[in-house]
Amino acid sequence: MVEQKIIGTREAAYLLGISGQRLRVLLAQGRVKGAYKKNGFWKIPIYGSKDEDNEMPVIFPGSRGPKGVWCKTKRSKPTMIHVNQHIIKQNTKKSLPKLKPVVSLKQGDLNYYGYQLEIQGPCRIVYRPHDPTSCGAHLWIDTYSPVQFVDTKFNPVSARRAYKYI
Repeated sequence: MVEQKIIGTREAAYLLGISGQRLRVLLAQGRVKGAYKKNGFWKIPIYGSKDEDNEMPVIFPGSRGPKGVWCKTKRSKPTMIHVNQHIIKQNTKKSLPKLKPVVSLKQGDLNYYGYQLEIQGPCRIVYRPHDPTSCGAHLWIDTYSPVQFVDTKFNPVSARRAYKYI
């Protein structure tokens, strides 16, 4: 008998490309295949072929509402993080409450912006002066690990504080 791999909510949410809160709603509705709670924590089995590197949690679609937007397969491209130089230059002329977020997080076709983020695992810094990305970045960070913005309210005042005080 092959032992099935079990993961927690944080890793499952990352693999599915949804927030942890949305995953907990799906778990409460019983829409995650084989999931169970043990000692107050959700245990989520992953299905798929380990040889093809396609192990993912399985979500049952709902009967009403729009179609779900979670990932069905593992991401083929890493999450890209970079700092927008042109926004930094624009921010030098602005007062503190009017600062724009400069850190850009790109996951597939989605862009998220913030002031501080935390990478929860290994990452790689890439510098390509002669081969920039489509957005024009020459230096960025690639990671397959979960990434989370520390300051999600885009509060410029907290951009000057260490993340442990936010």
